[in-house]
Amino acid sequence: MPKNLLFAVVCIIVFSSLTGCYDAKEITEWGYVYSIGMEKGITDKLRVTVQVPSMKGGDNGGGTAKSHGEIENIVIDCPSFYSGVNMINSFLSRQLNYMHTKYMVFSEELAREGIDTYINGFIRSRQIRRQISVIVSKGSASKFLEKNILTVSSSLSKKQQNLLTRQEDTGFFSGATYGDMLNDVKTYYGQPIAILAAVNDDNRFKEGEGKGQTTFKSSGDYYAGELMRKGASNVEFFGTAVFDGGRMVGELNGDETRALLMVRDEFNRGYFAVKDPKKQDTTVTLDVRRQKKPQISVGFKENNPTVNLKIFLEGDIVAIQSTVDYENEELKPILETEFKNHIKEHLDKTIKKCQNLNSDVFKFGSYAAMHFLTISEWEEYNWLKRFKNVKINTEIEFRIRRTGTMLKSSEIISSEGQKGE
Repeated sequence: MPKNLLFAVVCIIVFSSLTGCYDAKEITEWGYVYSIGMEKGITDKLRVTVQVPSMKGGDNGGGTAKSHGEIENIVIDCPSFYSGVNMINSFLSRQLNYMHTKYMVFSEELAREGIDTYINGFIRSRQIRRQISVIVSKGSASKFLEKNILTVSSSLSKKQQNLLTRQEDTGFFSGATYGDMLNDVKTYYGQPIAILAAVNDDNRFKEGEGKGQTTFKSSGDYYAGELMRKGASNVEFFGTAVFDGGRMVGELNGDETRALLMVRDEFNRGYFAVKDPKKQDTTVTLDVRRQKKPQISVGFKENNPTVNLKIFLEGDIVAIQSTVDYENEELKPILETEFKNHIKEHLDKTIKKCQNLNSDVFKFGSYAAMHFLTISEWEEYNWLKRFKNVKINTEIEFRIRRTGTMLKSSEIISSEGQKGE
């Protein structure tokens, strides 16, 4: 082959490889979706909501769009998610992109009917990341996203990211992601969970002069949307949606969610208020942390499994209302025992509740599978079906490590003498 011809062929091949950006889009041509919402449609099978930055000057014709400052919610009824995306792209000046999506929100009604078809469908898209948080909203998903507006933070994406990290400091909701659900919905070892969320419209908050309550109520004894509060965003995450396969079968409140996360080794820390063992009308507040990984073992006797579970926690004393000297080495074990009983009660209640739902969200099945020689034997045993009858023994190990900046609590003294005399 002549040199000139060979040179020409090489040039053609090289220059052809430099045309890879012919279909590239500028950042101004994309509409980056912050959140996706799905619920049962009214005029079609599905109602899809996408939350995007407000595209000022764009041609937005058709559909329904509600704007809050720089945020815009687009809602459309459609036969499926991707057909809905295609329909939305027909009247937007920018093309929707999901590479930075943080929330995937399903309405409770749709979740209880089953979301496995939607979970399976998303994975084929290169833009849908497995780190997207999966949320079940009590009520309409579109209303949830409509109320998901800016408070405190100047950026919605930053607000979403920061809000999700709050579970590390409270334990009142999980960090469930799309990748977790995708794996758990197809396994024999356990069942999926999602974050439980709701719109709190402040109607539970009571105005007027308070008289106080004489009965003790735990700070985690609520579900999403039930907190007695006022101010900040109307959207709140509190609790867990429990699934059996792709269908939601129940809910856990904040305390039950903390117990669940302790078993799954996903609990980091949180404040706990327990009854004062010496003065039952007051409380002691503890800053509790995970001490080490839970100890879980499964044994079989005549084909009947028994789970032995031990949770390890440690904490610091934050506040003692009664001023009883629990910093004292003689009284400290009394407070530790009170807290262990408190956690064990919630843990046993949570396990029993999930067994009644026949949903092993604790993933005890991953420990039981070790007793089977082959995968086929394990699958034939059908742990998920038998979970409701499994015997589960629980134990809590807890130690108070620090007492804050106080070495000793002292009685309050008034003109009448010491308090309690």
